[in-house]
Amino acid sequence: MKDLYSKYNLKIKVTFKVLVSAYFLLSFYYFFIIAEISGDETLFLNDLVFIKTNGWIAAIEKSISIPYMMLVYPFSFFLKEYVALKTANIFLLLLLLLYFFKIAKIKASPFYFYLFFFLATSKYFFAGTNDALFFTGLVIFMTEVFYFISNKKINNQGLAFSGLIISFFAREMFLVYLPVVMLGLYFLYKNGFSFFNKKMIFSMLLFFFFIGLNAPSLKLNHKLSYDDKTPSSEIKVSWSQRQYLAQLLVNKGELQNFSHPSWEQTQEYLKKNGLNSLPNGIVEGLTFDYSLTIKEFFKDFYYSMFFGLRQLGFILLFPFYFILTNLKKKNLLNSEMFIPYSLIVTLCVFSLIIISYIEPRWYIAVFISAIVFYNQYQVDKKINPNFIIANYLVFICFSFLGICSILHKFMRII
Repeated sequence: MKDLYSKYNLKIKVTFKVLVSAYFLLSFYYFFIIAEISGDETLFLNDLVFIKTNGWIAAIEKSISIPYMMLVYPFSFFLKEYVALKTANIFLLLLLLLYFFKIAKIKASPFYFYLFFFLATSKYFFAGTNDALFFTGLVIFMTEVFYFISNKKINNQGLAFSGLIISFFAREMFLVYLPVVMLGLYFLYKNGFSFFNKKMIFSMLLFFFFIGLNAPSLKLNHKLSYDDKTPSSEIKVSWSQRQYLAQLLVNKGELQNFSHPSWEQTQEYLKKNGLNSLPNGIVEGLTFDYSLTIKEFFKDFYYSMFFGLRQLGFILLFPFYFILTNLKKKNLLNSEMFIPYSLIVTLCVFSLIIISYIEPRWYIAVFISAIVFYNQYQVDKKINPNFIIANYLVFICFSFLGICSILHKFMRII
């Protein structure tokens, strides 16, 4: 009976790896080779063209993602601008895989198949936006914190903090991830990490280097240079107002879910209903209508879990289970809780501040970190084997659905 059980387990593992590989390759081919420019890719394409036409100083004054444009710019010398954006992110993905294998020393093959499945569903490492750079820096920092907590030794201190600094200058969304960063710094300090040593010199120099590059924006706009999604100067509307109106219209049945009104529609709404009819900013949005804030929190948390399960399978549930089973045994601020707490805090923060629909890409950093966390406990044989097999079966089903979805996209193109 035991031999039969082992035989079926082996077949499930092989099927899992084959289907995930097929799904990953199909996803890469479709989103990197076939898919046309869409969404935020247009913004970064325009920024790259602007740099080549008007120069770096003018571009920084206009507001761009400096680290991402620095990464992409060399590729644009021998590739078309749109291809350069995507190629830079593939280069980043290769570096991230190299980091996991060589520096973090993750040798267990299931980890890479979990990661490939996630990459196939999230697709943003195959797209031309700065998401890949922003989240890569955060993932490396979080992974280094996790292994320092586990082994009392950091793998690469310079890389950990350099990644954090690059993320800080890459996207303004860093502020939303600040609770996770502070949690990481706290657990490093709690476990005896020395912040003031020679290995921090490079990271500090990198910080001041980017401050220097931001000088044109600091002088003209009095703020750091980030990718700017605001409309033309004729439109006096903020992104938060547009998001809030989107949810109001969705709730009234006047707008399809997971979509936004145009900038012009938002401005018309303000003209008709008054400038104070929509909140301007995150804090104002939270306090504008408390009943809507609470309602949307639970709705967005539900969607976050739904999308998370689609991208991570039961890996998403493991940190919750880990907290529930260990709170009684361990201190509330036990360092082993770093990644589980980071995941839950991030889910809650985005569910609270977004009075609109959730985009799964916002969770890339904590989702990949959750894979690192789950894999380590699987390697240490601290996860029930039946749970692992059940998770393989979930990935098999989701990979099959993903493959069918991409093949359907191919059929529409043909």
